[in-house]
Amino acid sequence: MIKYWQSMQDYKYFLTESKVHFDPSERNRLHTELWKPWQKLRLFDTDKAMQFLLPFYSSTGRPAINQPQILRSFILFFLLHSEGLAKPSLTLWVDRLKHDRVLAALIGCTPDSLPQPGSYFDFMDRLWAAPGTDLYARDKLLPASRNRKKPVRPKGKNQKAQEAKPKITDSIEKWLLRGKDIPFNFEERLQRFFYYVAVLPSMECGLIPRDHLTVSGDGTAVHTHASPHGHHRAGAPENLRHFSDPDAAWGWDSDLEKYYFGYTLFQLSCYNSQLRTDIPLLLRFTSARRHDSVCFLTAFHELEKHMPAVPIENMCLDSAMDNYPTYRLLKSRGIRAFIDLNDKCGRPKTIPDTITIDRDGTPLCQENLRMKPNGYDCSSGYLMWRCPYGKEHCHKCRNSCTDSRYGRVVKTRPEWDIRLYTDVPRGTDAYKKVYDQRTATERINNRILNDYGLHRMFIHTKEHYSFMTTMIGICLHLDARYKQQAQCAQTAA
Repeated sequence: MIKYWQSMQDYKYFLTESKVHFDPSERNRLHTELWKPWQKLRLFDTDKAMQFLLPFYSSTGRPAINQPQILRSFILFFLLHSEGLAKPSLTLWVDRLKHDRVLAALIGCTPDSLPQPGSYFDFMDRLWAAPGTDLYARDKLLPASRNRKKPVRPKGKNQKAQEAKPKITDSIEKWLLRGKDIPFNFEERLQRFFYYVAVLPSMECGLIPRDHLTVSGDGTAVHTHASPHGHHRAGAPENLRHFSDPDAAWGWDSDLEKYYFGYTLFQLSCYNSQLRTDIPLLLRFTSARRHDSVCFLTAFHELEKHMPAVPIENMCLDSAMDNYPTYRLLKSRGIRAFIDLNDKCGRPKTIPDTITIDRDGTPLCQENLRMKPNGYDCSSGYLMWRCPYGKEHCHKCRNSCTDSRYGRVVKTRPEWDIRLYTDVPRGTDAYKKVYDQRTATERINNRILNDYGLHRMFIHTKEHYSFMTTMIGICLHLDARYKQQAQCAQTAA
């Protein structure tokens, strides 16, 4: 059970009372280097976490204490680390709190009432849905050849490694269209927790729009610091080794063009054009071997399941997710697809041979010029394409392809190919305007890995990676809310 929950009102009162006992240098520090982290903590309503966390604590036994303080401590740790004011070590951070009463006060504690290091790891474990296992035990031994297998190196630059199971996207699509859940989502509690304490509050304050929402998705390589070869234990057979990060696997980093040992972080996010800031919606870790096309379908299902209030109108993805199951699933949900085309896909057989098309399905005129979209004929169900020169075609084009003063017109049917003929025609200004928002995911990946230092942290196991990334995601929401608050204050002034 949770013995006592420090409410936000109690926390603000405690901090006000603590400031009375600060000396001038401590007060100055609070209003200079610690000002932004302090204000962001004030925007983080820990009361919203209470009702969510209660079911994960027993109603009997020794009561848990300092749960909101532990949560604030994680957030403050990452906020300071992003500004270079804290080292990337949770152990060092907990020890630092004992000797810094200003930081202790910011999380809602006195130096003699701070939570112990074990309480932090207990907090992590309660938000992890995997069953108990001895996989991470210090004496656990696994085959030495466990991590020898690597994915096939892709041909060409900036290419993702191929998925080991080629038809898995079709299977997942059929599974989801039948209304079934994808099993073994050990991050379920973390995702729902993130929804209640970060996503919903950001929707309430207008950071995430409730209509016409464009969501983007992308994956990135997360390199673990654990050894892929494991460690030999004294007295153990030579063919058995201990692995400090048994969840990690070999993958291909398309950005660095090399193999890496670790995980794939896949996230869905949105972009607030008014504040010009990026906001994460869902975060998930998966095997480094998994292709982004599989990661997206799984992440999309989890977003639908755990975050029902998030309305999606447009979905922006890169070419790794250019496959028919993704288009069909999005269309079944009434979501418009904005997906970069993969050059490996050839011309669909459903398009008549009489029509010459560009790589993105845009018809070409007899001079091999890209034709321009000219609306949609509701009566016939055709997409209309006209001569790029329009009424001036006879003066600018050497090929007299038509006697019409309007210029040549070509008709295509959307059902010919769901990839090429999207709801918003490719190449149009409307398409580009929406698709430009996809870069939000790349900026969020950079902030998680570099600004907030996930790559610099010596973390082992998927559980700890997932938890720490969730805390960073909360910090990104607080950054956006602080920016919104500052903008409102500036406007009012």
